[in-house]
Amino acid sequence: MAKIPLYRPQDAMCHEKMDDLLGEIQKVLESGWLTMGPETEKFEKAFASYVGCKYAIATNNCTSALYLALNSLRLKKKDRVAVPILTFVATANAVRWARAEPVFCDVAEDGEIDPAELEKLLETDDTIKCVIPVHLYGFPCDIKKIGRLTKERRLWMIEDCAQSQGATIDDQKVGSLGDAGCFSFYATKNMTTGEGGAMVTNNKEFRVKAQLVRNHGQTKTPKQKAKAWKYDVVDLGFNFCMGEIEAAIGLKQLAKTDSMVQLRREIARRYKEELEKIDGIEMLHDPESEDSRKGVYHLLVVKIEKPYPLTRNKLYLHLQKNGITTGVHFPPLHYLSYYKETTNYRKGDFPCGERLYSKILSLPMFPYMTDQEFQDIIKVLKMRAP
Repeated sequence: MAKIPLYRPQDAMCHEKMDDLLGEIQKVLESGWLTMGPETEKFEKAFASYVGCKYAIATNNCTSALYLALNSLRLKKKDRVAVPILTFVATANAVRWARAEPVFCDVAEDGEIDPAELEKLLETDDTIKCVIPVHLYGFPCDIKKIGRLTKERRLWMIEDCAQSQGATIDDQKVGSLGDAGCFSFYATKNMTTGEGGAMVTNNKEFRVKAQLVRNHGQTKTPKQKAKAWKYDVVDLGFNFCMGEIEAAIGLKQLAKTDSMVQLRREIARRYKEELEKIDGIEMLHDPESEDSRKGVYHLLVVKIEKPYPLTRNKLYLHLQKNGITTGVHFPPLHYLSYYKETTNYRKGDFPCGERLYSKILSLPMFPYMTDQEFQDIIKVLKMRAP
């Protein structure tokens, strides 16, 4: 059996139109603009329009976008930011880099931040100034309930959309429901520029602040300097800029994002049909749900429980032995050595998140999965080897 990967990044690169993509890259190389030029400007306008926000600030990755969003809030050292216990570590790391302290919140059975647990947290901690709901695995969390909680308490809300570009709630794109939204275009994402990210917002002050910090706090872009060299530095900044080649790729990717999402949803429906025949394996998100939240299946996450004869860890090894790569997304943040050593959280503090972590497994998911690859995955899941 040929090896089946967890992701296939090249599927997102529109291989049937590779000449078009290479042509755009050649234009960039010939233009003389390799960063912060016209392609970046076009991409920012197009992406803001796609999400449904006034502004987009293109960055080198989503972690930078999260930092820029948090930095716009001007948080103080003792301020705290609520993040879900199940998320990639970048969500919490960005809070620390923004001089604030992450406070962890348990998740619900679908892995998304639990609004009821968040409400309890907010009732007992008045140092929380911001909430970062994460649309995990490409599926929207209950952002409307969370939004009501933050609005009632006059808290900031920054959406972590790293895995959910294209996901919707009542036909409104994620990233457009908070004070800012942050996206990733990493190689494995539904839309990729190789590396890259973006912050979106309707807040003009956030946009201005983020643009400054993204470019070393300089008052002029390279384009503006070409007309008149004199500039000033008015803020402490970094080089978080997206390159022109990445922006050109992003424009091509954006045009086909919705079609890639549809392919993923179709694969998710096939998984649902087959997994319903296997006792003990359950998808975390139902592609046939009548809920107003529509996911994009960046990851296809299942929960392994009895009566399935293998534990999650044994199934991982069983699939690996048969040439199928899977993953576990993600360890609870307080299990990671850095946060174990620098916070007071201990095992048992987040029962739902910890229980889910022991059972979840991410199965292969990519747009152009062949019928043979899909059948091979299902066949091995049904083998139930000891």
